[in-house]
Amino acid sequence: MASTVTDDRTVVLTLPYRGSKEVMGVLTQRTRDKLSTPRWETLRELFVQVSEAVLETSPDAQGDLAGSYVKFTTDPHPTSAAYAVVWPKVSLPKRLIVGLALPEDFEAELLGPPPERIFYQGLTKFLVIEEGQAVPEGLAGWAKRAYALSSDG
Repeated sequence: MASTVTDDRTVVLTLPYRGSKEVMGVLTQRTRDKLSTPRWETLRELFVQVSEAVLETSPDAQGDLAGSYVKFTTDPHPTSAAYAVVWPKVSLPKRLIVGLALPEDFEAELLGPPPERIFYQGLTKFLVIEEGQAVPEGLAGWAKRAYALSSDG
C-alpha cells in the first residue's frame, strides 16, 4: 500500500484490490475513502503501515470502517470474526490503538490491557502507537496468530 497526495490535496491510495493476486487482504473502499479525508492526514501513513502488517495475514482478510474504528476480519462476510481492530485517535495525543484477538496468556512487551475504556468482544491484547512512533516489528506476527485463532472458530 502506498499513498500519494496530489496538488489539490486529494489522497490517492494504492491498495490491493479483491481481484488481484495479492498475498495480503484489503481495505474496503469505505475505509480508503475515510482514510483520504483531511482529518486522518496526520495518522494516514502510520495507519497504512499498521494495515499492511495486519492484512499480511491472508488474502481473505479485510479491513472495514465501522463507525470510529476499522475492523479487520478473517473474510468479507458480515459475520466474520474480527481478529484485529484499530481505533484512530485524532485528538491529542494522536495515536492508533490496536486491539488483537490473542490468547489471554499471550505475552509480549508492548502488548497489554486496553489503555482506555475500550471493549470489543474477543480482543484481549492492545497496543498504542503514537504519531511519530514506528510500527513494532512484532505486529505482523501477532496479527497472523490472532487471524489463525479467529479463523479456527
